[in-house]
Amino acid sequence: MSKTPPAELREIVTSQLITYLQNGALNPDRITGAFDYSATEIENFQTLKRLHFVLYSDVVEYIERLPERLRRIKTEQQRMTTQSRGEVRGQINWKETIQQRSQSGYVDRTVFMTDNPRIEVDIPENRVVKKLLAVISEPLRQEIQGLEQDWRAMWDDSDIIHLRRTLAQNVHLDALPPAAEMSLSDRDLTTARRARQPLYYDAARLYQLYRDLMNDRFDLESVQDLLRSTIIAPLEDHKMFELFCLFAVVQAVRHRIADDLSLKRIQPGDDEIAELESSNRLLQIYYDKGGPLSFYSDYPKPADLPDPTGQDDFYHKLYRQSQALETHSELVDEFLSGGSNHSFYSGRPDFLILDWDTRTDQSLREAIIGEAKYTVSQSTFSTGLRELIEYIHFAEFGGEFLFDEILNRESVRGILCTDGVHSAVTEAGNVQHITTDRMQAEFGEHSRDSPDRLK
Repeated sequence: MSKTPPAELREIVTSQLITYLQNGALNPDRITGAFDYSATEIENFQTLKRLHFVLYSDVVEYIERLPERLRRIKTEQQRMTTQSRGEVRGQINWKETIQQRSQSGYVDRTVFMTDNPRIEVDIPENRVVKKLLAVISEPLRQEIQGLEQDWRAMWDDSDIIHLRRTLAQNVHLDALPPAAEMSLSDRDLTTARRARQPLYYDAARLYQLYRDLMNDRFDLESVQDLLRSTIIAPLEDHKMFELFCLFAVVQAVRHRIADDLSLKRIQPGDDEIAELESSNRLLQIYYDKGGPLSFYSDYPKPADLPDPTGQDDFYHKLYRQSQALETHSELVDEFLSGGSNHSFYSGRPDFLILDWDTRTDQSLREAIIGEAKYTVSQSTFSTGLRELIEYIHFAEFGGEFLFDEILNRESVRGILCTDGVHSAVTEAGNVQHITTDRMQAEFGEHSRDSPDRLK
């Protein structure tokens, strides 16, 4: 039996990846297809779309070429007619001069009307450029600057700062009204689009794309291309399978809870991959992170253990093991000038879902701990099951074990996901086994009561 092709998994979860801003790379042409985000319910979705806009390669290239292009910014020379007495500066406009003198009865013959050239930068083309730069600069400053993620490699912090200085200090752009006070018309965009310089026609194209994106024109190929190319996804196939499993479990939890849960947008760099919130509960969803839980236990030191005298043979072995590890740490420090710590247990589940009651003091209602194995092998299934059970038993919250000390057996659930390992049962105790075909049902057109849905 072969594994599910990675491309099939990617296609299924692409619409969910719109919110994924953790470890990974911008879509390396591995995700295709068109997706309708019009029904996506994400808190502050507009901000998220702006972030995807500034990650678009055409936007990055435009900013990279901006310094060179701004040297040839377009201006218009306009004629300004002014009145002077005695001293004449500029070319005399005799028609205006005679008209002005006639209004005073030709009494003052020292009055002259002169034409003087004036350089005008407040033209449609420049307004489009300034407006575009403003909508690029803001999410860069708020969302990306200072962020440490591989997928933001195209934006160096110094480039972001330089862009902001350009907007504030460029003599031509600074002469324009503030971007927030400017409203671009279709005529402004048409004028810029018809210009001969790429500074302007590229600005018009990108700003129109920005408009279409913010107005949810997901039917347009240009918007689809932007979203596809700025999807952040893991490069490793097993990581994509883990996300596929997590998204399926989250879908199942939403259906089971049957509450009005809205998806909150997570800031880049936060531990959570997502949050779901209603009036009385909060679901925090973690991928490859422990969140507020600890899955680490120090190995006991000999001084912390009771005297082995009179203890059984097993305890003597445990005590000797503790002595050996302590001696090892001391000798490493002597030989290499660096200590060594030994853990009794250390691990981290693939995903974690914490369900909090927010009506009074925020208390934990349920914890779902998940392990995903991209395999059809029963031996790998066994390994994953052992790891999952250890996560359940060693998870700590606030210095106490989660299982049996904070939550009861029914409230700490383990989920083992595989790509199709055959098992005699799908659930035993507080551990559930689910396979790819059952998880695919969560993304299909199924009713809430479908038997294919996860429980």
